[in-house]
Amino acid sequence: MIGEADPRLTVLGLCRDNPRELEDSLASLAEQVLPPGWRAELLLIDGSATAVCRELLHRWQPRLERAGITVRHHPHPPRGIYDALNTGLARSRGAWLQVLTAGDRYADATSLERLLRHALALTRERGGDPPAAVFGQAWVDPPAGTQVQPWLTPDPAVVRLDRWLRRMVPCHQAFLFQGDFARSHPYEAHLGVTADRPVMRAAIRAAGPGAYLHQPVCRFRLGGVSSRQGVVKALLRPWPELTIRLMRLQAGWMGRLCAGRLPGARV
Repeated sequence: MIGEADPRLTVLGLCRDNPRELEDSLASLAEQVLPPGWRAELLLIDGSATAVCRELLHRWQPRLERAGITVRHHPHPPRGIYDALNTGLARSRGAWLQVLTAGDRYADATSLERLLRHALALTRERGGDPPAAVFGQAWVDPPAGTQVQPWLTPDPAVVRLDRWLRRMVPCHQAFLFQGDFARSHPYEAHLGVTADRPVMRAAIRAAGPGAYLHQPVCRFRLGGVSSRQGVVKALLRPWPELTIRLMRLQAGWMGRLCAGRLPGARV
Protein backbone atom coordinates (compact mmCIF):
# COMPACT_ATOMS: atom_id res chain seq x y z
CA MET A 1 0.00 0.00 0.00
CA ILE A 2 1.20 3.50 -0.87
CA GLY A 3 1.01 5.82 2.12
CA GLU A 4 -0.06 9.44 1.88
CA ALA A 5 2.96 10.59 3.86
CA ASP A 6 5.40 9.26 1.28
CA PRO A 7 4.03 9.31 -2.27
CA ARG A 8 7.43 9.11 -3.94
CA LEU A 9 7.32 10.68 -7.40
CA THR A 10 9.72 10.49 -10.32
CA VAL A 11 9.44 13.17 -12.99
CA LEU A 12 11.08 11.70 -16.06
CA GLY A 13 12.61 14.47 -18.19
CA LEU A 14 14.16 14.25 -21.65
CA CYS A 15 16.47 16.68 -23.41
CA ARG A 16 18.87 16.78 -26.35
CA ASP A 17 20.95 19.93 -26.89
CA ASN A 18 17.88 22.13 -26.27
CA PRO A 19 18.61 24.21 -23.16
CA ARG A 20 16.01 26.87 -23.97
CA GLU A 21 13.18 24.31 -23.97
CA LEU A 22 14.65 22.50 -20.98
CA GLU A 23 14.74 25.72 -18.95
CA ASP A 24 11.00 26.22 -19.56
CA SER A 25 10.33 22.76 -18.13
CA LEU A 26 12.70 23.20 -15.17
CA ALA A 27 11.09 26.53 -14.26
CA SER A 28 7.65 24.95 -14.39
CA LEU A 29 8.77 22.02 -12.24
CA ALA A 30 10.42 24.30 -9.67
CA GLU A 31 7.11 26.16 -9.25
CA GLN A 32 5.21 23.02 -8.20
CA VAL A 33 3.86 23.22 -4.67
CA LEU A 34 4.14 19.87 -2.90
CA PRO A 35 2.88 19.46 0.68
CA PRO A 36 5.47 18.94 3.44
CA GLY A 37 6.76 15.39 3.60
CA TRP A 38 6.06 14.58 -0.04
CA ARG A 39 9.18 13.59 -1.95
CA ALA A 40 9.94 13.99 -5.66
CA GLU A 41 12.89 13.56 -7.96
CA LEU A 42 13.74 14.72 -11.46
CA LEU A 43 15.49 12.06 -13.52
CA LEU A 44 16.81 13.78 -16.65
CA ILE A 45 17.77 11.51 -19.56
CA ASP A 46 20.16 13.63 -21.61
CA GLY A 47 20.90 12.71 -25.22
CA SER A 48 22.97 15.85 -25.85
CA ALA A 49 26.23 15.88 -27.74
CA THR A 50 27.35 18.85 -25.63
CA ALA A 51 27.26 19.75 -21.93
CA VAL A 52 24.71 22.58 -22.30
CA CYS A 53 21.76 20.74 -20.74
CA ARG A 54 23.82 19.21 -17.95
CA GLU A 55 25.26 22.62 -17.04
CA LEU A 56 21.79 24.18 -17.08
CA LEU A 57 20.47 21.45 -14.80
CA HIS A 58 23.37 22.06 -12.43
CA ARG A 59 22.43 25.77 -12.23
CA TRP A 60 18.79 24.91 -11.50
CA GLN A 61 19.56 22.18 -8.99
CA PRO A 62 19.59 24.41 -5.86
CA ARG A 63 16.21 25.91 -6.71
CA LEU A 64 14.70 22.50 -7.45
CA GLU A 65 16.03 21.09 -4.19
CA ARG A 66 14.55 24.02 -2.25
CA ALA A 67 11.23 23.00 -3.80
CA GLY A 68 11.74 19.46 -2.46
CA ILE A 69 12.84 17.92 -5.75
CA THR A 70 16.11 16.00 -5.90
CA VAL A 71 17.96 15.79 -9.21
CA ARG A 72 19.56 12.93 -11.10
CA HIS A 73 21.25 13.33 -14.49
CA HIS A 74 21.80 10.39 -16.85
CA PRO A 75 23.60 10.82 -20.21
CA HIS A 76 22.27 8.50 -22.89
CA PRO A 77 23.02 7.96 -26.61
CA PRO A 78 20.45 9.76 -28.81
CA ARG A 79 18.37 6.82 -30.05
CA GLY A 80 14.95 8.47 -29.96
CA ILE A 81 12.43 9.62 -27.38
CA TYR A 82 11.01 6.21 -26.53
CA ASP A 83 14.38 4.52 -26.15
CA ALA A 84 15.27 7.34 -23.75
CA LEU A 85 12.00 6.89 -21.87
CA ASN A 86 12.66 3.17 -21.47
CA THR A 87 16.08 3.99 -20.07
CA GLY A 88 14.43 6.34 -17.60
CA LEU A 89 11.82 3.76 -16.61
CA ALA A 90 14.54 1.25 -15.79
CA ARG A 91 16.28 3.81 -13.53
CA SER A 92 13.23 5.39 -11.93
CA ARG A 93 12.50 4.85 -8.25
CA GLY A 94 9.16 6.54 -7.76
CA ALA A 95 5.95 4.97 -6.57
CA TRP A 96 4.42 7.35 -9.15
CA LEU A 97 5.90 8.50 -12.43
CA GLN A 98 5.21 11.44 -14.73
CA VAL A 99 6.82 12.38 -18.08
CA LEU A 100 7.82 15.97 -18.86
CA THR A 101 9.74 16.34 -22.12
CA ALA A 102 11.91 19.46 -22.46
CA GLY A 103 9.72 22.32 -23.64
CA ASP A 104 6.49 21.08 -22.08
CA ARG A 105 5.18 22.60 -18.85
CA TYR A 106 2.59 22.16 -16.15
CA ALA A 107 -0.71 23.99 -16.35
CA ASP A 108 -0.07 25.76 -13.03
CA ALA A 109 1.81 25.40 -9.75
CA THR A 110 -0.67 22.85 -8.35
CA SER A 111 -0.71 20.41 -11.29
CA LEU A 112 1.44 17.68 -9.75
CA GLU A 113 -0.28 18.01 -6.37
CA ARG A 114 -3.72 17.63 -7.95
CA LEU A 115 -2.69 14.54 -9.94
CA LEU A 116 -1.12 12.96 -6.86
CA ARG A 117 -4.10 13.72 -4.64
CA HIS A 118 -6.44 12.25 -7.25
CA ALA A 119 -4.33 9.08 -7.48
CA LEU A 120 -4.16 8.74 -3.69
CA ALA A 121 -7.91 9.29 -3.31
CA LEU A 122 -8.57 6.46 -5.78
CA THR A 123 -6.07 4.30 -3.88
CA ARG A 124 -8.02 4.83 -0.66
CA GLU A 125 -11.34 4.09 -2.42
CA ARG A 126 -9.90 0.78 -3.60
CA GLY A 127 -8.67 -0.33 -0.22
CA GLY A 128 -5.01 0.48 -0.91
CA ASP A 129 -4.87 -0.79 -4.49
CA PRO A 130 -3.46 2.09 -6.58
CA PRO A 131 -4.77 2.80 -10.10
CA ALA A 132 -2.43 2.09 -13.00
CA ALA A 133 -2.65 5.78 -13.91
CA VAL A 134 -4.66 8.94 -13.62
CA PHE A 135 -4.78 11.67 -16.22
CA GLY A 136 -6.10 15.17 -16.73
CA GLN A 137 -6.58 17.70 -19.49
CA ALA A 138 -3.77 19.27 -21.49
CA TRP A 139 -3.50 22.74 -22.97
CA VAL A 140 -2.17 22.43 -26.53
CA ASP A 141 0.06 25.44 -27.25
CA PRO A 142 0.48 26.27 -30.96
CA PRO A 143 3.98 27.24 -32.12
CA ALA A 144 5.05 30.86 -31.71
CA GLY A 145 4.06 33.06 -34.62
CA THR A 146 0.72 31.43 -35.34
CA GLN A 147 -2.59 33.15 -34.66
CA VAL A 148 -4.36 30.06 -33.28
CA GLN A 149 -5.31 30.16 -29.60
CA PRO A 150 -4.45 27.24 -27.27
CA TRP A 151 -7.11 24.60 -26.75
CA LEU A 152 -7.89 21.91 -24.18
CA THR A 153 -7.85 18.18 -24.80
CA PRO A 154 -10.11 16.48 -23.84
CA ASP A 155 -12.39 19.38 -24.64
CA PRO A 156 -14.25 20.66 -21.54
CA ALA A 157 -17.55 19.57 -23.10
CA VAL A 158 -16.51 15.90 -23.06
CA VAL A 159 -18.60 13.92 -20.61
CA ARG A 160 -18.95 10.68 -22.53
CA LEU A 161 -15.28 9.94 -22.06
CA ASP A 162 -15.61 6.30 -23.12
CA ARG A 163 -16.82 7.52 -26.52
CA TRP A 164 -14.00 10.10 -26.77
CA LEU A 165 -11.37 7.46 -25.97
CA ARG A 166 -12.52 5.29 -28.88
CA ARG A 167 -11.26 8.00 -31.26
CA MET A 168 -8.66 9.97 -29.31
CA VAL A 169 -5.95 9.48 -26.70
CA PRO A 170 -5.06 11.86 -23.85
CA CYS A 171 -1.85 13.84 -23.90
CA HIS A 172 1.06 11.72 -22.64
CA GLN A 173 2.31 14.54 -20.38
CA ALA A 174 -1.13 14.70 -18.71
CA PHE A 175 -0.64 11.20 -17.21
CA LEU A 176 0.56 10.21 -13.78
CA PHE A 177 1.48 6.52 -13.91
CA GLN A 178 1.75 4.12 -11.01
CA GLY A 179 5.48 3.38 -10.99
CA ASP A 180 5.40 -0.43 -11.04
CA PHE A 181 2.84 -0.38 -13.86
CA ALA A 182 5.00 2.00 -15.90
CA ARG A 183 8.16 -0.05 -15.37
CA SER A 184 6.36 -3.23 -16.44
CA HIS A 185 5.01 -1.59 -19.62
CA PRO A 186 8.02 -0.23 -21.56
CA TYR A 187 7.48 1.62 -24.81
CA GLU A 188 7.74 -0.29 -28.09
CA ALA A 189 10.25 2.07 -29.66
CA HIS A 190 9.89 0.51 -33.12
CA LEU A 191 6.37 2.02 -33.33
CA GLY A 192 7.92 5.48 -33.67
CA VAL A 193 5.76 8.49 -32.87
CA THR A 194 2.81 6.35 -31.74
CA ALA A 195 4.76 4.26 -29.20
CA ASP A 196 3.12 6.02 -26.24
CA ARG A 197 -0.41 5.10 -27.35
CA PRO A 198 -0.40 1.38 -26.42
CA VAL A 199 1.01 2.31 -22.99
CA MET A 200 -1.65 4.95 -22.37
CA ARG A 201 -4.48 2.71 -23.55
CA ALA A 202 -3.26 -0.17 -21.37
CA ALA A 203 -3.05 2.16 -18.37
CA ILE A 204 -6.58 3.48 -18.92
CA ARG A 205 -7.99 -0.04 -19.23
CA ALA A 206 -6.19 -1.15 -16.08
CA ALA A 207 -7.09 2.00 -14.13
CA GLY A 208 -10.83 1.59 -14.54
CA PRO A 209 -13.47 4.13 -13.40
CA GLY A 210 -12.39 7.46 -12.00
CA ALA A 211 -8.98 7.81 -13.63
CA TYR A 212 -9.90 11.06 -15.42
CA LEU A 213 -9.29 14.30 -13.52
CA HIS A 214 -11.44 16.82 -15.37
CA GLN A 215 -8.91 19.66 -14.90
CA PRO A 216 -5.96 21.04 -16.91
CA VAL A 217 -2.64 19.67 -15.64
CA CYS A 218 -0.06 20.32 -18.39
CA ARG A 219 0.82 22.42 -21.42
CA PHE A 220 1.94 20.50 -24.50
CA ARG A 221 4.02 22.54 -26.96
CA LEU A 222 2.85 21.63 -30.47
CA GLY A 223 5.85 21.61 -32.76
CA GLY A 224 8.16 21.18 -29.77
CA VAL A 225 10.42 18.26 -28.89
CA SER A 226 7.55 15.84 -28.26
CA SER A 227 5.98 16.45 -31.67
CA ARG A 228 9.11 17.23 -33.66
CA GLN A 229 8.93 13.97 -35.56
CA GLY A 230 6.74 11.68 -37.63
CA VAL A 231 3.31 12.70 -38.91
CA VAL A 232 2.99 15.93 -36.91
CA LYS A 233 6.29 17.26 -38.25
CA ALA A 234 5.29 16.42 -41.82
CA LEU A 235 1.91 18.10 -41.45
CA LEU A 236 3.22 21.27 -39.84
CA ARG A 237 5.86 21.93 -42.49
CA PRO A 238 3.83 22.94 -45.61
CA TRP A 239 0.68 24.50 -44.08
CA PRO A 240 1.29 25.05 -40.37
CA GLU A 241 -1.51 27.57 -39.72
CA LEU A 242 -4.14 25.54 -41.58
CA THR A 243 -3.08 22.29 -39.93
CA ILE A 244 -3.23 23.78 -36.44
CA ARG A 245 -6.65 25.33 -37.07
CA LEU A 246 -7.97 21.96 -38.24
CA MET A 247 -6.57 20.28 -35.11
CA ARG A 248 -8.30 22.86 -32.92
CA LEU A 249 -11.57 22.40 -34.79
CA GLN A 250 -11.29 18.63 -34.42
CA ALA A 251 -10.86 18.98 -30.64
CA GLY A 252 -14.00 21.14 -30.42
CA TRP A 253 -15.98 18.82 -32.68
CA MET A 254 -15.04 15.81 -30.54
CA GLY A 255 -16.09 17.76 -27.46
CA ARG A 256 -19.57 18.34 -28.87
CA LEU A 257 -19.81 14.76 -30.14
CA CYS A 258 -18.99 13.36 -26.70
CA ALA A 259 -20.98 15.81 -24.61
CA GLY A 260 -23.85 14.46 -22.57
CA ARG A 261 -25.23 13.94 -19.11
CA LEU A 262 -23.38 10.88 -17.92
CA PRO A 263 -22.29 11.26 -14.27
CA GLY A 264 -18.80 12.36 -13.36
CA ALA A 265 -16.97 12.09 -16.69
CA ARG A 266 -15.56 8.73 -15.64
CA VAL A 267 -13.64 6.25 -17.79
